[in-house]
Amino acid sequence: MTAQGTTTVEKNLQKVLGKLESARKMQDDWMKNGLNFVDLYVDNTGGDWLSKWGETETDLEVDKVRGVSVESVKVAIEFPDFQNTQLLEIALNYRSHTDDFSDRLSESPTWQDIKYQRQALLGAMIFGAVVTDYLYREYPNLDRNAISTLKSRLADNKQLSEFALALNLKELKLCGTNGKKMEKKEYNKFLSETFLAVFGAIYLECDRDFERAGTWLIQRFIEKAIGENIGVTELSKKSPKTAVKRRGILGGDVLDAIAIDYLYNRFPERSAAQLTHWKNILVSQDIFPKEFKAKLGSQYLELESNFSRTRDWLVDNFIKTAVDELVEETGNQLN
Repeated sequence: MTAQGTTTVEKNLQKVLGKLESARKMQDDWMKNGLNFVDLYVDNTGGDWLSKWGETETDLEVDKVRGVSVESVKVAIEFPDFQNTQLLEIALNYRSHTDDFSDRLSESPTWQDIKYQRQALLGAMIFGAVVTDYLYREYPNLDRNAISTLKSRLADNKQLSEFALALNLKELKLCGTNGKKMEKKEYNKFLSETFLAVFGAIYLECDRDFERAGTWLIQRFIEKAIGENIGVTELSKKSPKTAVKRRGILGGDVLDAIAIDYLYNRFPERSAAQLTHWKNILVSQDIFPKEFKAKLGSQYLELESNFSRTRDWLVDNFIKTAVDELVEETGNQLN
């Protein structure tokens, strides 16, 4: 990005953050003055402003701050035309203040948490595959252990929390801390999950386009972070054995990402823990030939590192049938 472009983004972000601060001030006035706070914002307080204002005061304020925050995230991630804003709301883990969800269970805090964890899981799996794919292509002299070490460094909570702070997610996420002071480790986990949920939202907004979402991730974070951490690894001499192991770690991460991507879309009401459980069953199944991860890595490369084509091939030839059999065996119970 050019310096001018960066300046423009920063100015836009400051504008929306200013709006967010205004919304928070309104909330403070509300808490101090109760319903009388409206005198500060509405001229005709004796009229029918309340009925026009909304069904509840809380819904009004939450919607206002929510709108500002979602727009702020669009600016921060440089996706101004982000269409499915509900994905960003899930990533920020918004919760309704209404107590009765009997007629709309999908809006309950429990279900909102499930959607948030699912999206963070999807983001984590795609993140891992993007990093491994990038390391494999850009650093041909890194062996399997070096690739694994660098990926672990980039995927740990401390590094991911730094990515989240770079997007200003600390300011934009409204729920999760409940106003409580967190220990550093817990706080990093909180931010890292948010970042992964945001990346999961970007992947879904890109219509599950691995290359497009991956390019965003690499350009914004991965390329620089790897440059800062590459010194902890040692370059290895090329050999047939090293090449097979490199393809194995590539194929393994692609397999994990495709399995979760498939399960996420096929079972929209299952929790992240349930999806992870079935993914672990799938990758340990005898449905795959010996040394399959290395062979999948080769297949992925033969398909010109095209994730979508590899996903179609893997699902059609292995995963769909295996999942169908598991559903039949378990009665569609993912536990």
